[in-house]
Amino acid sequence: MAHPAAAGLPCRRRSLREPDSLYGVAMLFDSFLPGNLFTPDGQGMQELFRVILMRTNFVPVLRHVIGWRGLKQVPGPVECWTAKVEGFAGVFGISFGGVVNGPDWVRGTFQLHYFPFPDEELVERCSLQAAALSQSEEYMSRVRDFMSDPKFAALFYIADLTLGVDGDKKALTLGLEGLDRLRLVCEAGVSVMRDGREVVLIEPGGLDADFPAFATARGFFDVLSASLTFTLDQPPVALRHTLAPGFEFRRSISGLVSESAGNDNRLERLTLYYGNGDFQGSDALADLKRDFSRVEHDWAAGMPVPQAFAGSPWWNSNRLQGAASIDKKALGVDGRPPLIVLTGFLGSGKTSFLKHFIEYQTQRSRFVAVIQNEIGAVGLDGKLLDYAVTEIDEGCVCCTLAGSLNRAVKGIMSSFDPDYIIVETTGLANPFNMLEEMEELTDLVRFDSILTVVDAPNAQQTLAEHPIAIDQLRAADIVMLNKQDLVDADRLEAVIKMVKAHNPHAPVFPAVGGKLHPALVLDVDDRPHRAVGGKSHGLHHISHMHEGLWCKSIRLDRPFERERFLESVDRLPASVFRAKGVIEFTDSPQALLFQYVGGRYEISLFPEQSDPDRFLTLIGKGGDPQNAAAAIQALDAS
Repeated sequence: MAHPAAAGLPCRRRSLREPDSLYGVAMLFDSFLPGNLFTPDGQGMQELFRVILMRTNFVPVLRHVIGWRGLKQVPGPVECWTAKVEGFAGVFGISFGGVVNGPDWVRGTFQLHYFPFPDEELVERCSLQAAALSQSEEYMSRVRDFMSDPKFAALFYIADLTLGVDGDKKALTLGLEGLDRLRLVCEAGVSVMRDGREVVLIEPGGLDADFPAFATARGFFDVLSASLTFTLDQPPVALRHTLAPGFEFRRSISGLVSESAGNDNRLERLTLYYGNGDFQGSDALADLKRDFSRVEHDWAAGMPVPQAFAGSPWWNSNRLQGAASIDKKALGVDGRPPLIVLTGFLGSGKTSFLKHFIEYQTQRSRFVAVIQNEIGAVGLDGKLLDYAVTEIDEGCVCCTLAGSLNRAVKGIMSSFDPDYIIVETTGLANPFNMLEEMEELTDLVRFDSILTVVDAPNAQQTLAEHPIAIDQLRAADIVMLNKQDLVDADRLEAVIKMVKAHNPHAPVFPAVGGKLHPALVLDVDDRPHRAVGGKSHGLHHISHMHEGLWCKSIRLDRPFERERFLESVDRLPASVFRAKGVIEFTDSPQALLFQYVGGRYEISLFPEQSDPDRFLTLIGKGGDPQNAAAAIQALDAS
């Protein structure tokens, strides 16, 4: 089924002087999704959907204007979200359903659910089973993790969202497919006994459900499509609204549910077309299941907009200014995002804290911009955060890459309006060396605090052997004493006294697994030892190079035999105090995260299974770096 724009119907012609990104989205795609979309597991399409959802939510005022009222990612093996939008009391649930690859197009499907608020009128339009569940005490907790119970989720399914992209990344389609009414006919009827009498709830052959599915789904689709228009910085170039004969579901007397014709129902599809390209491949993929033979609306740029869609938000959301349109200074509001420096010696748990902090803020529709830097040829921590990260090149932000922090902050602020910015330094960084550069950023960000993470089991040895760790403590506004569960009470008290001896001003908060409430970190006002602009200004502080520390990254070409690898780990010399990387074992086809600190190691499932990098980074002091890595390299070679 060819689209009117592809068939030569009127549409706006692009001027030769206009930039390629104006009516073709290839340049925009490359800026936020450079990867391959044609993957069998659909990872690329899930990442694209995530970008569309989250980019608008990164701008506090804009997300409210467009219609977002809440957004939360649900943990699981596939892309899964809950969302609230303007005009609906309930919660929408979105989950990835699969992908279809054509020769020139890829098309992903996302199932859309609606969980009505318990006292919402739409509850009465759901099935009796769904309505009963909505009144239970555990209802909202089940909604927040709805895909953990597919049968529960299926009771609230309303429509499919579709996302298509051509192979050249010059054209994109966003669609909505669903029934006008989701009807369930109950052939046997439903009755209950009350006070010894039979009460008929549904007459035989009556409706157990009659939910306005497509109209409800349009509420979410309108907000999502407005977000897409804003993200691509261009409105749709075409629209098609098509209909097909609808159907209904029937539950037989035996309890089996089947699909049957419904003469007064219809199946609707609404598709928006973006960019410039041949949309026929997208339409061909869309028509694999059903024949949408009746065209209700067919519009292309240059034609009058159909009255039914004239007020839709996707036409002009690219013109919205969001937070930039508000004069915050006139209102006495400091619009600069707080910047937090996250530091701590190798393996202390900085990334664990960062993951918890991001999750907390994302649940509250706040955007945390992350700037990470690592020592080693291959960066790992950015891979562990399922989040937008600006990774500074190999080296140390506060000694070997002077100026990179400035560029990273300016780059983030030019593209986003974050609520917070966190700079996670490498474990070998000396935060004092970056304070002077922070002064150059005061027009963009508000320097909030330095959070230093200390590894409780290894703190005494680390502080005794590494002056950098002492400087990390001295610079701190807050100290998180992580892994307190791995030491007894007496040793914990001794470590706290040692920390206080180096920094008597910073509060010390014991923690487990990097969990520290954000309220303890943000807006730290009492900073008597702050070095910015103070007596430490202009002084040079030691870096890891002065300590004789070294780092060696090993690229891995093949899986390890598990027992031999662990034996090699046990034989690592004392000069190696940190190791981390992504590995595979011959008895497991999955990518595994390997973490080694102070003689203890941990192996867990690596969250980004599609990432092809396999490597191991060793960090140590003294000794022979080449000999330390030789055993691992020998295993890889064998």
